[in-house]
Amino acid sequence: MPVADVLRKLIVLGGRAGSSELRDWASQELRGYADVLVDDLPDYRKIPAIIQLDAIVGAGGVSHLTIAPHELPEQAREHIKNQVLFFQGIGEIQAMIDGSGEGKTVRVSLPGERVLAQWMDKASGNPYQHINAIYWSVSASALEGLVDQVRTRLAELLGELRAVTPANADAPTASQAANAVNIVIHGKGNRVNVAHADGESASASVKVDQSADGPFWTLGRRIGAIVVGLATVAATVIAWWQFQGSA
Repeated sequence: MPVADVLRKLIVLGGRAGSSELRDWASQELRGYADVLVDDLPDYRKIPAIIQLDAIVGAGGVSHLTIAPHELPEQAREHIKNQVLFFQGIGEIQAMIDGSGEGKTVRVSLPGERVLAQWMDKASGNPYQHINAIYWSVSASALEGLVDQVRTRLAELLGELRAVTPANADAPTASQAANAVNIVIHGKGNRVNVAHADGESASASVKVDQSADGPFWTLGRRIGAIVVGLATVAATVIAWWQFQGSA
């Protein structure tokens, strides 16, 4: 099952729990982060890439020529690095991976591509140089790592929600769901363990996370640290709902 489908299921679960936090995170991954500041974009959506260009020089030409950021016009060096920020929804990112072809790379145009090309052609002093395209070349495997980060967070959220929901409850409470989002997505909050009982009573214990950086799985720099099969995630969603419904 695609990651996007599991995220939609999480939105439904968030609705049942009355949790705007759960719905908002899943919706943002689906729709994208267009309204989010760069500093607030999750780290796993900041992907290393190389800058390349295609150009005609005289009677010949070059393709996929790698250049460094310092070779760009001075006005652009501060803003364009060997890194791409992916604000797109997870479905669009998956489509990029699927369309990467034999080279297994994704081409992302630099902002102001045409203006940059004109500046560089003029600065070269070569009247026979014409840059056709300047772009980031991103490894498809790096994008697969991004998708895997979302998949992992889905599994962690479901595990956290399952841990705090008593067997006789239809869904977690809004505060329990919000706390799960804070722990898994933001690396904040207190972990609550509910001892599931056969009867209607249940006890809970709280474990306070003392780490200033949050749990290790919330850090975007640990891309691919935990690999969870999406089929397992989807099965967990379905099994959890069935278990709750039969309790």
